[in-house]
Amino acid sequence: MNGFLLVAIGGAIGASMRYGVGLAFTEHGGVSGAWATLFVNVIGSFVLGAMMGWFTSREPALENTLWLLVGVGMMGAFTTFSAFSRDTVHMFMTGEVMKGLIFAGLNMLGALAAFTVGLLALKRMLA
Repeated sequence: MNGFLLVAIGGAIGASMRYGVGLAFTEHGGVSGAWATLFVNVIGSFVLGAMMGWFTSREPALENTLWLLVGVGMMGAFTTFSAFSRDTVHMFMTGEVMKGLIFAGLNMLGALAAFTVGLLALKRMLA
């Protein structure tokens, strides 16, 4: 299948998932959309890490197809660095500097930790 089509299909799914998470956090949870950003960035990083762990034992052709569909398309649209930047700067500009620093730190550390956990978990499961 064409790489552009795989990315487009994955992107449509990921963007829809991101929209759904945002609705769940703001409409049903009553919390700021910024925390939805944190959630998707951490979960998306875990999924990407798990994919990397899973790919260590797969065929290159399958790896490329899944990477384009899920890694680039779906997780690219699901996770959102631009929203992270917007939410962090908004906190700084509204005087919530400490909250912004904590939020930025949680996004960075949470995403890195989740990626590592996903990577190591799948590598261990497949060993």
